[in-house]
Amino acid sequence: MNSFAVHLPNASENQNVEISVKVNGATLDFQYRVEFFNLRDYNFPEISRASCIREILAEYDSQWDTFQISPVDEDRIAITFRKKR
Repeated sequence: MNSFAVHLPNASENQNVEISVKVNGATLDFQYRVEFFNLRDYNFPEISRASCIREILAEYDSQWDTFQISPVDEDRIAITFRKKR
């Protein structure tokens, strides 16, 4: 099992989440960040949604990996990042 889901009730914008997991007695620590982006800040709809997302990811802090991308509404997306280890 490489991953599991954790429901975060009342998720709000720009949240930082720290999770510690014990596997066979060893503790593993993970850091996640959820950020919301308005695609109109990236010239949507003049350029495609995919191009906006590529631009967001290209400019983002290189110490974080993209974990999940979710639509919020027509103009906004939520991106979950996981800190590199």
